[in-house]
Amino acid sequence: MKNLIFTIAMGLILLTSCSKDDSLEQTELQTIDSVYILNQSNNTPNWDTMVIDSPQNSANYAYEQNNSNRHSIEGLYMSPPQNGLTIQWTGSQTGDRTYGVAEFKQISPSFNFHFKMKTECISVDGNEAVYGGVITQIVSLLGDVPLIEEGWRYYFKVIDNGEGGIPGGIIPSDQLSNMTIFAPPGIPLLCNGYSPSSYIWSSQGYTDVYEPGFVIVGQVN
Repeated sequence: MKNLIFTIAMGLILLTSCSKDDSLEQTELQTIDSVYILNQSNNTPNWDTMVIDSPQNSANYAYEQNNSNRHSIEGLYMSPPQNGLTIQWTGSQTGDRTYGVAEFKQISPSFNFHFKMKTECISVDGNEAVYGGVITQIVSLLGDVPLIEEGWRYYFKVIDNGEGGIPGGIIPSDQLSNMTIFAPPGIPLLCNGYSPSSYIWSSQGYTDVYEPGFVIVGQVN
């Protein structure tokens, strides 16, 4: 009988210990401000995670619209067939209102996804811009890919270099950053925190945008 009581007691201790460990792990995960990074360098998409700056450490963490902002961006990027990436977007900002839509498709050997967005924020610096959209529809999500859902945000940077777009052309081609960000709904808008001048967008280099693709960064009349 003593052995039976001892065995039951030990089992309760182990069960309580495991429950505490699980709760602690869940709490730690919930307190980390992390986002998914999709790196498109060398036409080989790879996933990673990144902990973003906290609001206490970054004055520009959250996006704040300005009544003087009157920007517009639009474009199309179509990758070589082996990468299967297509991004098409429009966005305009007048004062405290932002308009536009975007669509992202990618088919790779390890995953396949397709989603639609509405434009949520734009950050413009000269001929460079960061686009932020909130996902409104998941058309497909298959393979080795994070569980991205409606309400998540997607960010990427583009550079408008003029009327180029032909390989080997005299005028430089427009460009798309190889680094893109997927953020869950709990993360504040990042258009300011990771503005066009942020190092993160150049950390993995850029891809040239060739015809029929294009990038236009301008002003709203």
